[in-house]
Amino acid sequence: MQIKNIYSTRKSNSEVYSDLIYEWEDCIAEELKIPIHSSTKVFARLTSMGYRMASKIGLSNLFQQVNNSFKPHAYTLIYHLYPVKEFGFKVFSDKIPYLIDFDKNVDINNFNKVYENCKLILVSSLNAYNILKEANCPLNIVHLPLGLSDKYQLFTDYQSKKYDAIFVRKNRVLEEYAERYASSHPNFNYVFRTWAGNNMYRNNVYVSNLDGVLGEYSSRSEYINLLRSSKIAFYSTPGTDEKDSKFINHVTPSLFEFIVNGCRIVARYPENEETRSFDLSSISESMSSYEIFEETLTNHLRDQTGDYLISSKKFLEKVYMNRRITSLKEILEKY
Repeated sequence: MQIKNIYSTRKSNSEVYSDLIYEWEDCIAEELKIPIHSSTKVFARLTSMGYRMASKIGLSNLFQQVNNSFKPHAYTLIYHLYPVKEFGFKVFSDKIPYLIDFDKNVDINNFNKVYENCKLILVSSLNAYNILKEANCPLNIVHLPLGLSDKYQLFTDYQSKKYDAIFVRKNRVLEEYAERYASSHPNFNYVFRTWAGNNMYRNNVYVSNLDGVLGEYSSRSEYINLLRSSKIAFYSTPGTDEKDSKFINHVTPSLFEFIVNGCRIVARYPENEETRSFDLSSISESMSSYEIFEETLTNHLRDQTGDYLISSKKFLEKVYMNRRITSLKEILEKY
């Protein structure tokens, strides 16, 4: 298979999470020497409305059958933040969707129907891939983990870091541990994120337990600088310690960002095939009790050697986009 271009939402989507997706697109486009195409917000909305209307009046199946009659010679790579629920141009026969997020709420029967025209579907989460396989998904799905742009190199100036720790995605247990630790260590200064006006993915306001509101860090550069100012990052896989959660405890790219910006990791996660594939235990054991958390946090804050950066570097070597693109090329050659 040959990829002729990448379809991007960069002209219509400026949410804070999108910068990371556009970095992945840039890496692939540069390496494969292919263009990136994008549509305006107006065009994207009109197109989406058109296919939703077609679905409501029962024309989706006809459109899908007609589209499947076309046999493309080259394909368009397109990142899907979440599986689409209706047939549309994002799942045309000339598209190679790359699934970023996936959870237990995905209707797999509908997924199989909507994506059936796609000759290849890349699934970033190994847990999601296994869920689809266990459900006997008939589609041509291939696991390809997400990565980190090679432009980011390991930040090693540990001595310049101001804050003791940072929460980006909160975890109930880690949050309780941090509050308990702060009550007995009054100088412990940690940062956590809130959504201004409860508007998720917009207006990232970060607050320090000692210094109060630090400000909004919605731009990519501001966020990176904040991570570089934090000694430790609290990390958990989505779904950890959440009752009846829809999430599947997959490893998220925020972990890569924490590590490359010189943060030590204090984590909670279940042992599953995906966490083992990333060798998370080489970065942080899962904090199974407050006592382990307290000892780990205290040791990290006292240690000024920077020896932890050795394991950080080894971890990053496995997740940089140059490795992912090599794997992508091998997949394309196979299919």
